[in-house]
Amino acid sequence: MDKKNELLVRVYFVMFVFILFAVLILGRVVKITLYEGDKWRAKANAYVKWMEKKVDRGDIYDANGNLLATSLPFFDVRMDLLVSSDAVFGNNIDSLAICLGKLWPNGKPASKWKAELIQGRYAGKNKTKKGMSYFHIADGVNLDDMEKLKKFPIFREGRYGGGLIVERTTKREKPFREIASRTIGTDRPNAQNVGLEDSFDKFLRGKTTKQLMKRIKENLWVPVQNPAEFDAKKGDDIITTLDINLQDVVHTELLKAVTKEQAKAGTAILMEVETGAIKAISNLERSKSKESFFEEYNYGVGQMTEPGSTLKIATMMALMEDSCVALNDKVKVYGGKKRFYGETMYDSEKHGKDEMTVAEIFKFSSNVGIATLADQCFNKDWNTRQKFTDYYRKFGLDKKTGIEINGEENPYIKDAKEDRKSFWLTSVPWMAHGYEMHFSPLQILNFYNAIANGGKKMKPYLVESIVREGKTLHEFHPKIVDESIASRETIRKAQELLHSVVKSGTGRRLKSEEFSFAGKTGTTKVDYDKEKEGVKKKYNASFAGYFPAENPQYSLIVVIYEPSVSYYGSSVAGPVFRNIAEKCNSLYFKNQLKEQMAEMKDFMIEKKQSGFGEDYDQLMAYMDVDYHRASRATWVDLLPSEEEVKMDKKRILKNEIPDVRGMGMRDATYVLESLGLKVKCEGLGKVVKQNIRPGTKNVGQEIELILN
Repeated sequence: MDKKNELLVRVYFVMFVFILFAVLILGRVVKITLYEGDKWRAKANAYVKWMEKKVDRGDIYDANGNLLATSLPFFDVRMDLLVSSDAVFGNNIDSLAICLGKLWPNGKPASKWKAELIQGRYAGKNKTKKGMSYFHIADGVNLDDMEKLKKFPIFREGRYGGGLIVERTTKREKPFREIASRTIGTDRPNAQNVGLEDSFDKFLRGKTTKQLMKRIKENLWVPVQNPAEFDAKKGDDIITTLDINLQDVVHTELLKAVTKEQAKAGTAILMEVETGAIKAISNLERSKSKESFFEEYNYGVGQMTEPGSTLKIATMMALMEDSCVALNDKVKVYGGKKRFYGETMYDSEKHGKDEMTVAEIFKFSSNVGIATLADQCFNKDWNTRQKFTDYYRKFGLDKKTGIEINGEENPYIKDAKEDRKSFWLTSVPWMAHGYEMHFSPLQILNFYNAIANGGKKMKPYLVESIVREGKTLHEFHPKIVDESIASRETIRKAQELLHSVVKSGTGRRLKSEEFSFAGKTGTTKVDYDKEKEGVKKKYNASFAGYFPAENPQYSLIVVIYEPSVSYYGSSVAGPVFRNIAEKCNSLYFKNQLKEQMAEMKDFMIEKKQSGFGEDYDQLMAYMDVDYHRASRATWVDLLPSEEEVKMDKKRILKNEIPDVRGMGMRDATYVLESLGLKVKCEGLGKVVKQNIRPGTKNVGQEIELILN
C-alpha cells in the first residue's frame, strides 16, 4: 500500500471514529431528552429549582395616613460553615459565639454555640453528616436582630466570605390590634381571608415572581441569590375611609356597653352623611370563656335580623307618601294593647293612653298605634298590601348596599305577591313595627343616612384609593344610588319625627347639652316564635340616627345583641349612640378649629410677632402648635420658620427706644409707657411702624405708632 492510500485509510478511520462518537452522543442526547428527560429533570429539581416567590403585601391605611395593616419582615438564618477560610473562622469563632449568646440570652450559651459551629464545620468538611455545612442559626429573626447579626464576626464578611444565608419572610400585623380588625380583615395561609384583605387581595398581594432556590436537606430550601439583592416589588397600598380617631371612639364606647350589659355581641357603624364614607365600624363578640370581647364576625355587614322599632320610620314615610295620615291626626291606641286577627300586640311601655296623635305614636314608639295605622291604610286587600311592600322597595330597602367587603346578604321583605302563602292578615301590622323582615345594621343605617341627606341615598364605601409606589392607581368617589328616596315633604317630616324622639320622646333622657341629634330607639324580641315557658326572653337593643340634627355630618347605628342586664334600646344602645356622637362631634369641630389655626399659623410665620410671653404660651397651647421657648422672659419675640416656632427674649432697655413692631396696641402701649414715653396710636391691630427708630436714646419723648 502506497503512502497516499495509507494516509487516506487513517483519515477515514479517524473520521469514522468521530462520526461514531457523534452518533453515540446524539443517541445519548435523544435518549436523555425524549426517554429519560423527566427522570433527570426530577433529579435536577431535587437540588436546584425555580420556586414561586411572593412579594410583600401592600399596606392598609386609614384616611389620615395611619397604618392599619402591614407586613413585618422576619428572617430565617443559616450559615454555610464551609465558605469562610480557616483563618477567618479560627480567628473569629469565639467572638461570633459570644455575640450569638448575648443576642439571645435565654437560648444557648456561647460555649455551646462555639462547640456546635466547630462540629458542624468539621462534619461538613469531612462529609460525615449530610447538610451539616448549612448550620441552623435561627428562624423568625426580627429586623432589629437581623441588622445586629449582619455585623457579627464572620457574618460581616457577607454571603460569600462569611457564609451568612438569609431567607426573608413576612408576618401580617395590625398596629391597632382589635380596632376595626374584622373590617380590615385577615391574610392567612391555608385559610379563608376576610374583610378588605380578601376583597382587595389581588391588589395587596402584588405580582408573584420566581427565585432560584437550592435544597440543602429535605424540605429545606435556601435562595441561591442573596435576598438583599433580590429586587421584588411590594403589592399596592389601600387607603381606606376609616378614621382611626373616630374608630377608637366607636370601639371604646361599644366595648364599655357590651361589657356592662353582658351582651352576646354588639356592632356600631359611623358613616359620613354627604358621601357615604364609612368612618368607623366596630364588631365585638363575647369569647367562649365569656371573659372578653373580640372581633370575630362582621355583625354590621352580615348579621341579618328583624330590626324592630328602628324601621318604624319607614312605615311612617309610607303612610305620608300615600297621604293616609297627617301628623296631628288622633289614633286610638287602647292603652297599648290590641288584638290583630287573633294575635295580641303590646306597646313596650305601659303608658295607659287611649289615644295619641300620629306624631306621638312615633315619638313614644307605640307598636299598637303604628300597627293600627298601617292596618287601616295597607291591609284592605292584596293591592294595598302590595303597595305597602312596594314603598319599602321605593325607599331602597330591598337592595344590598354594595359595600366592598364580602358577607352582605340580600335584605328580606315579605312580599304580598311572592310570599302570598305566608303573608297573613297579621303581616302588615307586624311589619309596620319592624318584624317579618330582615336587614343588616349597615342596610338600616344606609336608609337613615338617606333621610339625613335630604333623601339622597349614597353607596356606603370603605376604600378611597389604591396606591402603587406612591402614585394613585385608582380613586373611589362618592356614588349616588338614588337622588331622592321620597318626596321632599316626606323627608322633612321624617327628620322632624326623628328629632322629636330625642327632644321629648323615648330618647329624651339621651339629650346632649352640647348639640342636638335625631334618631330612633329599637327593642326587638329575638326568636319570639321559638319561646318556651320558663326560658328567658332574648332581645336586641338598637339606636339609629344622625348628628347634628340641624346640619347632619354623620349617621350612626348601634346594635347590642342579647344584653343580659337591660334590653331597651333607649337604655342600652342609646347611651352608646350619645357618647359616640358627643365625642365625634367634638373631634369634628376640633379638626375644623385646627384648620383655622393652621391658617393663623401660616400668617404668623409670614409676619413677625412680639408680645407678652405668657399670652403666647396660652395661644400656642390652644392652637396645638409646637414651639421652642428659648427664654422665660416677660416680653418675647416670636420667630417662626417652616421648621418650628421659636420664642426668644425681646430686648427692652430703660435708656433706649424699644422695637415694638409686631406687638398689639395694648402690649406696645404698656411697654412704652412703663419706660416713661408718651404714646400716640393710629389704626387698629398690630404695630407696623413707629416714628422713632429703635435704639434711639430714651428721654421721655412722644412716640407715634401706626397699627394695621
